[in-house]
Amino acid sequence: MARITTPVPGYNGQGPGNLQFQDGVAHSDDPAILDYCRSAGYGIDGEPPARKVPEPPDPRDVTTTVVGAPVRDAAVDPRPEDFRAPVNAGEANPHGPEVYAPGLPGGGLQPTAPPADPADDGGSEGGEAGHHPVTPRPAQAAPVAEWRAYALTQVDNDPAVHAEVEKLTKAELIKQYGS
Repeated sequence: MARITTPVPGYNGQGPGNLQFQDGVAHSDDPAILDYCRSAGYGIDGEPPARKVPEPPDPRDVTTTVVGAPVRDAAVDPRPEDFRAPVNAGEANPHGPEVYAPGLPGGGLQPTAPPADPADDGGSEGGEAGHHPVTPRPAQAAPVAEWRAYALTQVDNDPAVHAEVEKLTKAELIKQYGS
């Protein structure tokens, strides 16, 4: 019978292979249990454990290496050169409803880079003189004020129609002008 000691001195209770430890000591002659206990850090017949689990390093002493460029969140720290930075970035709580990503212009795929010609926003149609760029549809999560402003670009310049648009709820604006 081999004498097995626990890594925790004085342990009383059940161990691997249903061993019963009393004051940190149990006995067994099963080679499988002895091999397991040896590899798991138990002492066998007074031998020291085969492996010791190292203490994790103190995180205050660990040095880190930054690989690549440091990460920057445009919703927290916007810069003028950011392409399509979130609306209200840097001004409101970046995790609140006031900061949101702009919607896709007219649906379709999101561009991955700004246009080569800064005057070309990708939203204008044709090259007609006096033609204004198409206003992109706001994101569904955009505030009602943005939806009203968008709706006003979609209707004639009639004060009565403008007054009606100002009375509509966000849901009504999305239903009427969102498609």
